[in-house]
Amino acid sequence: MHESEVVEILSSNETFSAASLDVLSKMIESGEMKEFSPGEDIVEQGVTGRWIWVLLDGELAVLVDGEEVNRVAGRGQVFGEISAVSFTPATATVRALTPAKATGISHQVLHRAMEQSPELAAALLRSMAKYLEGK
Repeated sequence: MHESEVVEILSSNETFSAASLDVLSKMIESGEMKEFSPGEDIVEQGVTGRWIWVLLDGELAVLVDGEEVNRVAGRGQVFGEISAVSFTPATATVRALTPAKATGISHQVLHRAMEQSPELAAALLRSMAKYLEGK
């Protein structure tokens, strides 16, 4: 998958649509595409996350204290943002249920993007607040 396709996927995400294509392109250029096997943990509850992830393919389970509380299956869905933004331990484990592919963006790159795009920073905070409100 080309970087331009990932930028397009990310720009269609409600949170990241607030950022300019230039900011998104820089984030993706600095990102790392990874493939995950079924049963592999991408984010671990209680471990400080250093990456925010954009799902490109596959289905993931979100587990809190070992119990499944949600699934991530939509192309372009973002996960790991709470830990990556706040640099605190992850509130959940995210585990691949099927072979999965995601692009990881380091917290340093994310924070630079947030500095360049206050709209992105605000959108990320709103997204995190919605998630935490539902807990």
